[in-house]
Amino acid sequence: MVLRMDSRRHERGCEATLHDFALVTTYLPILGLTLRASLLVSVMYWSMYTAHVSFPAVIMLSASIVYLDSLALQSQLDKACGHLCLVALAVLTQQHGRLCSDAETVVLWVSDLLWSVCSSAEVVSVVTTLRSNVPSHIKVLIGCAFASTHVLFNCSAMSMFEMLSRAVLFYVLCSLMILCSPFAPPADRSTCSVLHLCDPVMFVHVYPTLASVLVIVGTHARLVYSSVNKRPLSHSTDSYEPCRPHATSGKTSASSSEPQYCDLVNKLQAAKRAHGMV
Repeated sequence: MVLRMDSRRHERGCEATLHDFALVTTYLPILGLTLRASLLVSVMYWSMYTAHVSFPAVIMLSASIVYLDSLALQSQLDKACGHLCLVALAVLTQQHGRLCSDAETVVLWVSDLLWSVCSSAEVVSVVTTLRSNVPSHIKVLIGCAFASTHVLFNCSAMSMFEMLSRAVLFYVLCSLMILCSPFAPPADRSTCSVLHLCDPVMFVHVYPTLASVLVIVGTHARLVYSSVNKRPLSHSTDSYEPCRPHATSGKTSASSSEPQYCDLVNKLQAAKRAHGMV
């Protein structure tokens, strides 16, 4: 059985493009995006801790790489995931360790936990019929407030291995949500962005991150499973009525062309069933 995907563009238009899950080319953009993100993280950490480049120079270097990458590669997946902007921002804002008080630690934990809960609740509302009436720009504003709070009260620098793992996980989760979007109930086209749903993965503590990952993977696995089971068995031969030539009339030209026409109709219906169109 061939499953198809409706990839939606980020913010603007959200035009539909069909992809085949059975094709390897469907997953090549995901692989390319994760490899580019890993390369960017490696270059930034090498510049800061091995080459000892000044921090303003690292900011300029990362901004140039992100800008050139966004100009050169403009696929729908890149636009939906925000290119490499969030990865560069996460690296630059989580490299300065300091001593924190107990009050700052509590505020950080509460902020990360609330951010993960809000993101997980939004993911559940996207894949179900439990829609919230909060406008999309308010949701994005709340996410920005949580991100700013995390950066202000963060006390530890993130290691290169952890940042690489988070970057790969972020783009895999974004791709999963985009690939599973056709199975979800119809939603407002202005809310098709996956950035504000997956961005806690790049910032929050590891335990809320694992909880968010479990929620995203679990809800989308259940969504695909329920959608496939509810799909009518239209591929079976029982619901297919082949074309049969009618009784021959007195005209030889019509009787000779009718079997050929029925043969073409049968081939067309067989091709539609093979591609999941009927």
